[in-house]
Parts: sequence; structure tokens; C-alpha cells
Amino acid sequence: MTDATIPQDPFKFTQARLNALPPAKGKRYSVKDTDQPGLICVVYPASATYPDGLKVLQVRSRPRGGTNAIRVKVCNLGELPITALKGQPSVRSRVAEILAKLREGINPNDELRQQQAEQRQQAAVDQVASITLGDAFAEYVVTKALRKQTLDGYQRAIDRDLKAWKDKPLKDITGAMAVTRHAELSKKASPNVAMRAMQVLRATHRFATEFYGTEDNELPFGRCPVDKINKIQRKWSQSKPRTGRLSVDELAPWLTAVRNLPAHQKRSIGDWSRVAVYLELILLTCLRRREAAYLRWEDVDLRRGTYTVRATKNGDDHTLPISKRVRQLFEQRQQAATELAEVAKRQPTERNIAAAELAETYVIGTAQIQRQLDAIEAETGLKIGPHDLRRTWASMAERAGVGGYGIKAALNHKTTGDVTGLHYAQVTVEDLRPIMQQVEDAILRRAEQRTDNVVALRSEAAA
Repeated sequence: MTDATIPQDPFKFTQARLNALPPAKGKRYSVKDTDQPGLICVVYPASATYPDGLKVLQVRSRPRGGTNAIRVKVCNLGELPITALKGQPSVRSRVAEILAKLREGINPNDELRQQQAEQRQQAAVDQVASITLGDAFAEYVVTKALRKQTLDGYQRAIDRDLKAWKDKPLKDITGAMAVTRHAELSKKASPNVAMRAMQVLRATHRFATEFYGTEDNELPFGRCPVDKINKIQRKWSQSKPRTGRLSVDELAPWLTAVRNLPAHQKRSIGDWSRVAVYLELILLTCLRRREAAYLRWEDVDLRRGTYTVRATKNGDDHTLPISKRVRQLFEQRQQAATELAEVAKRQPTERNIAAAELAETYVIGTAQIQRQLDAIEAETGLKIGPHDLRRTWASMAERAGVGGYGIKAALNHKTTGDVTGLHYAQVTVEDLRPIMQQVEDAILRRAEQRTDNVVALRSEAAA
């Protein structure tokens, strides 16, 4: 490795003599110190960074018990003075320390590698320790496959209910803080809001623990703060099931108000007509709010008398038969789509074109219905939301004598844990056709106050 064209005899190292060493012309070369055996200076070729060649001071010696000599870096020339006052760092004092370790059989290179590994490990721990709730949640939503509605709810909890903690390191969120925040949200908002916020915190914390944890650091953020709530309030995560629905006697005034919604608009194809169809559609089909709102025309088959809901809550496509009144509602929306297309053709404004394209794609195309719900409540005194209509359908189905498996199938509820329902009592679309028609007839008989005996309902008291 030594450059033969630059022979260098050993000499006592001084700053001046080392600075005067010429750069290597090809390979590096070494020069020995006569004052401290084992101390050498390795000189490299010139470079843009080191025009005079990089000069590195090393110790070359064999550790006790070793068979081969090893090289231990002292420093680059100029980083330490060659000599210094006693107690001050210098090249010679550092060389003396290295030689002493080698005489003891200690390899300083191994020590350095161990020190660097510990530094890297500590840096990783420090980096993880700085991860905030917002950072962990961002990684969580990227890694987890969440439905849009679920993601929106989680994001709302982080941005609104846990906003003060978004930039706080996850490890600094304590159990006491979680207990206090849960109590505050329960009082200021509602127990359900508090429950959801803590569930999001728990899910994010558990994910971050698994994602960032290692064998050496299994709990990088400490224990989940929500565990403290579990010890204080064991039933904090059990929300009271909602039971809102229309009673038999409320069906008529409610449906009348729904069908009167178009009177609030200037033209027959406005949003109020669309929402009127939307609400009645949910009542008669038991679809979920977004399922009904974003049912696409390409999934409606009027010839076969079926429609299919995609991206359902349980992840499975859900096909239902089209009953008589539901067919009329679909036809109303088809007619509205045709009229909107004609309006857009006559008056091609951005608003008209967007409305026509929406009606061409979706049967309804909106879930924004609060104004219409407020109008219905003002007229009837009934505060009823989309999911209340779903419960109303299930209640009317039960009163009409529909079996549990039929109701579950129509509602698209999975029968997990129910071996009979899962493997034996399979309900097809055609099995559902008479069921859907039977329940529709039962609802409309009461809602329209008809006198025809379509189906016998049990009394309110017997329900």
C-alpha cells in the first residue's frame, strides 16, 4: 500500500513536519513516529476537499492475545494538537490510551462499534419518543384500510375532540389526561362523543406501539392511557343503543310531510323532490343513509327487478328486489334525470350541467338533508333521521311476521357466530322479494291510511 516514489523514513511527529508531508501520488502511504511505537500517519492522494492529501493519524499494533496487528484511528491531522499540557487532549495522550487498552487485550475498534450502535439505538428511541399523536394517526390511516365514513369519523375525533393533543408526543399523554378529557367530552358534548374520541386514541396508541415498538423497546410510548379509564369506568365504551323509530301512528303524518317536501321548491326537479324520494326510499328498503344516497343507476336493473348496493358496511355487495312503490320512486328519479338533462341542454350553466351529470350517475346523489328534516320536524313534531327509518322498517317487518333470518338478510346483517344462519338458512334475492313487498304494503297501508287488508299487523301493545 506504500507509494514507493515517496520514501519516508520514520521521524518524531510534529505538526510542522506532518503538514509538510506531500500527498500520495497514487496509493496511500504511511509514515512511522519514532517517539511512540505504533503511531503512524497515513497520507492519501490530493482531492478537492484535501488539496494537500488527507492525513490520518492511527495506531497500528497487536492487542494482547491477538495474532494480527490492527489499526485504530486516532484522528485526522489537525483535529488534536500533537502534544499538549498535562490533562489536555492531544494526539500523544490519545495514543497512550489506545496502547494501554491494546496491552489489556481490549480492541478499541470494538468499543467504538458498540458505542456507535448504542448511539444509533438511542437516536431511534429519541426519534420514536418525539412522535406526536398526529404523526401516529397519520401513519395509522395510511397503513389501515378504513372505510371513508369510518375515516371521516376518526379524523373528526382527532381534529375536534383531541385537537389539543395532536402536536403532543404520544408518550406524554397520560392515563390521568385521558380520564379528564373523557369526562370533559361526556359533559360538554355527549357520552357517545367521549367514547368515540377515546376509542380513536386507543386504536392509534395500540397501532403506534406495534408499528414503532421493537424487541428492545416493546412499549415505546408507555401503557395506553385509555387503560386508566377502563379501571375507573368499566362500562365507558358501552354506548346505549339508539331506539328511535316511527310508531305505527306516526307513519301517516311523517310520510305526508315527506311527500309535501316538493312544495318547498320552485320547480319539480329540485333538491326537495330528490330528498322526498330519498327518505321514502330508505323507509321502504331499509338501506343505510349513504347506501341509499349513492346508489348508482348502473346497479339498478328495472327489467330484472333488482338493485345492488356496493361498499356496504360489512364489505359485501347487497342485492335487493324492487318492490312496487320502490319501482315508482326509481321511475320518478329517472324522469327527473331526463328533465335535468333537458334543462342543462337548454341552459348549459355550470350548475345545470353538474346537476344533470349527478342525476345521470346516482339515483339520489346526496346525503345532505338537514334542511328537509327540520321542515318535517316543524310540520309534524317528529325528529326522525335516516337510521330511525331503518329501525322502523325492521320493526314493521317483525310486526308483519317476517322471520329473523329474513329481517337480517334484508338489513344486510352478518350472522357471525350463528351456524344455522351462516351455513343453512341462506336467503336469496327471490326469497326476499315477497318479504320486501309484504313489509312495504304493511308500511304504506298505515302511512297512507288505506283500508285494504294487505297484511295483518299485530297491535302496538303486542309488539
